[in-house]
Amino acid sequence: MEHFFEDNGAVKHSFIEDCHRIGQLLYWHKYGADCIQVRQHKQLRWLLINETLQSVVEKSSPSHLLFPHLQYLAQLWQPLPAPNAVLELGLGGGAIRNYLQHTYPDSQLLSVEKNPNIIHCYKRFFGGEHASNLRCFDAEAVLEHGPQYDWIILDLFSQLDAPLFLYKHRFYEKLRCALTKNGYLFINFLSGHESQLKQLEHLLITTFGKIPSIEKIPGYANNIVVIRK
Repeated sequence: MEHFFEDNGAVKHSFIEDCHRIGQLLYWHKYGADCIQVRQHKQLRWLLINETLQSVVEKSSPSHLLFPHLQYLAQLWQPLPAPNAVLELGLGGGAIRNYLQHTYPDSQLLSVEKNPNIIHCYKRFFGGEHASNLRCFDAEAVLEHGPQYDWIILDLFSQLDAPLFLYKHRFYEKLRCALTKNGYLFINFLSGHESQLKQLEHLLITTFGKIPSIEKIPGYANNIVVIRK
């Protein structure tokens, strides 16, 4: 299995490109135009939607982050004070959730995922049996009357054709209101074109009144965007 990993512990780009063809198929479910798969090879287990890799975990160490963009996020989090409350929007295979629960066990974490099939896969295949702080809910709706959070992690850009509400000013107003004073918004943004990133940057500037930090992950479509209230 070692040939799947870079020296820094992240999965190789070649694994990401071939992951829909390799390993044992554990689960397959089609809903509408979308297809969910869970595959496994030795200690690695991963979730795909329409053959696009969403999450990968190591069964023996599910809190170990294996994507380069998630490792970069963890580097950003480590020097910050431990959050009292965290909201995760978008679940995937639960890699971020597993990491947060392991690293910040005293923090109140709420994970929100709209697709019940994704939640089913997380509970069945990715160690999410004890998931009382996991809600099957709409991301916009959960921001309406909820509490405030020290960190909000937005990971809904799982495909390059993201839902339109992710480009609406009103959504980012809700996110800002849901943050505590000096709270942080972290976004895993997949950009198919530079104009999409510019649009997101403009939305954040007009909403928060400051310029976000944007880090392009080399060799990937992921951009990690951070802004503080």
